[in-house]
Amino acid sequence: MRLRALALADCDTLHSWITSADALFQWSGPWDFRWPLDRRQLTRDLEAAGGHRRLFAAVDADGGELVGHVMLTIQAEHRLGIVGRVAIAPDRRGQGLGTALMQEIVRVGFEQLGLHRLQLAVYDFNTGAVACYQRVGFVIEGRLRDSTRGSAGYWNGYVMALLEHEYRTRRPPESGAVLVRAVRLADASALAGLLTQLGYAQDAEQARAQLEAWAGDPRGTVLMADCDGSAAGFIAAHVIPYVERPGAFARVVALAVDRARQRSGVGRRLLAAVEAWASERGCRELEITSSRHRADAHAFYEALGFVDVCDRSARFARRITRTDR
Repeated sequence: MRLRALALADCDTLHSWITSADALFQWSGPWDFRWPLDRRQLTRDLEAAGGHRRLFAAVDADGGELVGHVMLTIQAEHRLGIVGRVAIAPDRRGQGLGTALMQEIVRVGFEQLGLHRLQLAVYDFNTGAVACYQRVGFVIEGRLRDSTRGSAGYWNGYVMALLEHEYRTRRPPESGAVLVRAVRLADASALAGLLTQLGYAQDAEQARAQLEAWAGDPRGTVLMADCDGSAAGFIAAHVIPYVERPGAFARVVALAVDRARQRSGVGRRLLAAVEAWASERGCRELEITSSRHRADAHAFYEALGFVDVCDRSARFARRITRTDR
């Protein structure tokens, strides 16, 4: 795949891909076009492009067929690029072209234009697009609540971004090596398996709901240990600011290593990654809660320098009873 400037001759093909008001809003958001979409709107928009707003056609590298479209809006002063209007020809979806298109626009942004940050917005129900963006390296940074009104009600979205240094340090791991990375919504099934091994039976739908609850929380992280495309383990942690003094601490709320990967250094890699993440956020301590019956886990934590402090601090818990008000 290669990118070239979108041309007037492409407008008819692009128009044929947008077949409903919902499809229009999903592609372009609520700002630029009105339904019913017509060629005149596309032509006028193309004629107004240029300079800081660039419209690209994604074409097949062999035959030159138009297979996709993307827009990049540039704020040069801030070295910021906003990716929008990502579309793949309906008859070419499911062939990896979305990932190829995103890899190419990311290359243009960082290699050709010298940008520092690329960001985009995507509706949360567009799971294929979210998975595509996460494969390329974008991470969910926040939520957009009720940002667009579709035919069946309001839609929620995510803000996702990729920074230049993250792009430049993304290298395929060597075969057999463990890569610790941010979890993706597409990891829901693997996460469910790891949680089930830990003693908390889950299915993929339940695990995905939990990942969605964590998505965009700047004080939380879920990291996955990946080995040759298989989940070797995960860790989840959250930053809690102190009230009585400056600073914060991080609490590991879940850690699991696949049974086949235990005692191979995966747990250590996950804890080291989350400790680095916590340190970047000004945390002074890292704490872990663990059930008393997990003697092996306790020995592992103690070997890494963690100290059981329950003799100085009691832990109380009570269920919250919801009442109608």
